[in-house]
Parts: sequence; structure tokens; C-alpha cells
Amino acid sequence: MSFLPLARPTIGDAELEGQARALRSGRLVLGPENEAFEAELCRITGAAHAVAVSSGTAALVAALRALELPPGSEVLVPAFTFPAPAHAVVSLGLDVVPVDVAPDTWNLDATSVARAIGPRTRGVIVVDQFGVPVDVVALGLPSEVRVVEDAACALGAELGGIASGRAGALGCLSFHPRKIVTTGEGGAVLTDDAALAAQVRAIRHHGQSAPGEFVLAGLNLRLGEAAAAVGRAQLARLPELLEHRALLAAAYVAALAAAGLAERAPVQAAPPGARRAWQTFALLLPEKPTRAEVIDRLRAHGIEAGPATYALHRIGSFAKRPRFDAATLPVADRLHDRSLALPLFFGMTESDVTRVVAELAAVLA
Repeated sequence: MSFLPLARPTIGDAELEGQARALRSGRLVLGPENEAFEAELCRITGAAHAVAVSSGTAALVAALRALELPPGSEVLVPAFTFPAPAHAVVSLGLDVVPVDVAPDTWNLDATSVARAIGPRTRGVIVVDQFGVPVDVVALGLPSEVRVVEDAACALGAELGGIASGRAGALGCLSFHPRKIVTTGEGGAVLTDDAALAAQVRAIRHHGQSAPGEFVLAGLNLRLGEAAAAVGRAQLARLPELLEHRALLAAAYVAALAAAGLAERAPVQAAPPGARRAWQTFALLLPEKPTRAEVIDRLRAHGIEAGPATYALHRIGSFAKRPRFDAATLPVADRLHDRSLALPLFFGMTESDVTRVVAELAAVLA
């Protein structure tokens, strides 16, 4: 049988033609491809401003810098997430406070957030985990706490009629190859605030508000024109990509139920009324066999699976810091060991899903 990878980017003729068009133009940065890409992101999300940048991490750094949080500020971050949001906080000299996640959605837990807020809390990064939108209103955040939404996995998702990336002062997108829409590497910052958008544009372009007008100490976070052209082609296919992933996810849920695994291996949930983006199909394994054994057995049968993501207190960059303690982050700690991502990409078939679930059921038996 053919090998089923965990993920695979979707690249076609339109992407190749767009890249060639950008290269032939001779304008390789901050040109019409970027402008059109940003305009399309605004149309899709409803944001007033979109600023394309070189990666999802660049988007997080630029968004946090634009907020100008005071030195010594604490920023709350989910304890179970890819470490990029926490690394972005550290890179700006701010203090990361890990917060446990809810056992069903794997997004920030409101009770844990309330416990974590202190006198130095000035920001929070909410992560739409694997395309599941965060219910920011339910978190009950004080008005002085600025919200950055990490919607890296959630382009096309929405909750309560609001598109992911629009729930905070700024929203961040990623176009890494594992995302639904890719530019190779790339990202974007969304906001409805014109002043914040201007800050982000200056930050990404060496601090320039106009050519030769250096208003702050900026960075080079620009997205190349060829990458933006690929992104434009990808955005044109977004409805198709989202629909296909939703159909595969529904097939997974049905197959897991038919195999008697719905309760033994529950799938990550979403808030009521949410339209999720299904960037990753992830579930929680029972305690035995170990996840490593499951991954090895699936690979032996031509199926790639892997950890959904990581608990911050279990990785080297945060393991010995204060507050990064398994005792206070029990859900994140459990997910670090037992969450599993299964193959999900455009081009998979329902028979592929049936094959994956059949092999998973055999391993768990």
C-alpha cells in the first residue's frame, strides 16, 4: 500500500504560474503580489488590515511589539501548544506565564486563566488549537489585558460569526507547509486598528513608515513576492480545501465510532456553534499502549502519525522555569504524552481514512 504522510501541501499549476509571474516581474519584495494577497486576506476574514510577513512566528513577534507592552509585563500563553508563541514572548524580554488548557477543546481554560492573571499581566496569546476557535469572551479577560490571537491553524474558521484572527487586538496567521494555505514559509497579521497596522508595517520593513523614514528599530520580516503569489493561488482554493478536510474529518469520526473508539480515543472537540478549520485531526489515546508504540506500529503499516503538539513545561526551552510545573498543568501534561495527530491532507480519500482507523483499532486492541 502507498505511504500515507501526516500532511502534504497542495500545489498546482496556478501556484507555479503565480510564482513565475512574480519572478518575471522583477519586483521581488513589497509589490503588487503582497498587496493583492493582503487584500484577499481582508476579504476572507473581514479584517480592516492585513500585513503579510515572512512567517507565523514573525507575525507573533510583530504583533506583540506593536502593542508596546511595558517592560516586565507578563503574557499568558497556553501550556499546550507549539512553542512559537512562548518563544516570541521571550524574544521581546517579556515574561511567559503558562496556562492550562481545557480537556475537551485543548484551548485555554477559563478557570486556569482566572488563576493565572496577576498584577503584571498585560497580554494573552490565545491559540486556535489545530483550527478550533477560542471562545475569547468566555475567558472573561480584564479590559487592560491585550489579546493576540494565534490563528496560525485557523484560516477559514469562525465562532459566533467572527472569523478566526479577529477576536483580539491583533490576529496572527501562518502559511507554513503544514497549514491549509501555504506560501512555503509566510504569515500575516490581521487587525481593525489602523495605528497598529501601521506599526506592524514599519516593524516588518526595518522600522520604515515610508522609504528612508525610520520611525522605530524594526526588523526584516517581509514576505517575498513569489511567496505572496503562491498564497493568492492558494486562497482562491480555500473553500474547496476546507470542505475536503471537513469531509475527511467526518469520515474519521464515523470510522472511529464504528470501530468502538469514540470513547476510548476521543477527538479534540470544538465550542458549540464553531466552524473549525480541521488543520489537524487529533485525538487522545488511552494510557496503553504508549503513543510511541502506536506511532511505530502505524508507520510499520505505511501510516505516518505523530504528537499533536507539546506541553511547554516538557520541552528544554522552558522545562526549568518557575511556573512550568506538571502539577499545575495537568491537562497539558497528559496531552503531551497521549495526543495523536493522524494523516489529514487534500487528496486523501475516505478509503484512506478507513485504512488508518482500521490500523489504529488493531494497535489499540
